Amino acid sequence: MVHSYEIPSLLEEIMTWEKEIKQKVPYLETPTGYFLQFDPTENGGYRSSPADAIMFAGTGMDGIHFSFLTEFGSVTDLSLAPIIRVDPMDFGNCAKIVAKNIRDFFTLHFSDHEGLLLNDFESKEHYLTYLKDQEGDDEESEYFDKKKWQWQKNEVRDFAMLRFGFQPILDGYAYMQEVRQARWNELIVTTSDGLGVIVRSTSVDGQNKPVPHPWHMKEIPDRELEQLKSYIVSAEQAGLFGFIRDCQVQGVDDYEVIQAICDQLISLGLPLEAKRLAYCMDMSSLI
Repeated sequence: MVHSYEIPSLLEEIMTWEKEIKQKVPYLETPTGYFLQFDPTENGGYRSSPADAIMFAGTGMDGIHFSFLTEFGSVTDLSLAPIIRVDPMDFGNCAKIVAKNIRDFFTLHFSDHEGLLLNDFESKEHYLTYLKDQEGDDEESEYFDKKKWQWQKNEVRDFAMLRFGFQPILDGYAYMQEVRQARWNELIVTTSDGLGVIVRSTSVDGQNKPVPHPWHMKEIPDRELEQLKSYIVSAEQAGLFGFIRDCQVQGVDDYEVIQAICDQLISLGLPLEAKRLAYCMDMSSLI
């Protein structure tokens, strides 16, 4: 079954709201601090951008972007989809879960946890130190008025909390740890990018427990084309999805391998995932 994805109402409302208030906060590049968008075919365009991701926010910094994770079609209501951060420059650690859903994402953001959404911290103490350092950074220049920037930023935060009924998340660090642990507990197949695979319609009991691909947690032998293509066309879904994630992490970009993956995704009713994968692997001509 081919899935279609509609923009979550909250994202649509925030995009409209941004246009309404933009003139009130001219010192901010965008009111939310993100470049918001919605195109179900767009996953960010980097090789580390998961094929089952739909980008909705760019930061304008080092290619970092935020996306809905559709779990290869398992989540069709994007208001319920987990939110990931993709940092193409953080090699080997590019994709991270940052929020349970789009509402929690914006609640974190407007609860002054932008730094937590953009960065990883070794401990809560490191995060608290980061917050103190941010508060103490009062550097001014003739080109940038930080006090004006902060005042307008706070004004947007207050507008948003009231307009959308966000309830502040006080302990953002604890929230994110809980979300990531909850995802880990749901995984039926682990992958080297840490996202893993969740297929809600698949039983994980007894003999039906999914089997990872043959190169799980190993280097994928991208020169053994026939062996790889044979696996792709015969793999169970969970194993195949894990294989795709690991291919993206490892940068497997052989044309025949990506072609075989895209063909298999299309046969499973996932043409958008195939299109996104081909695009971010610079092989748009495949689809």
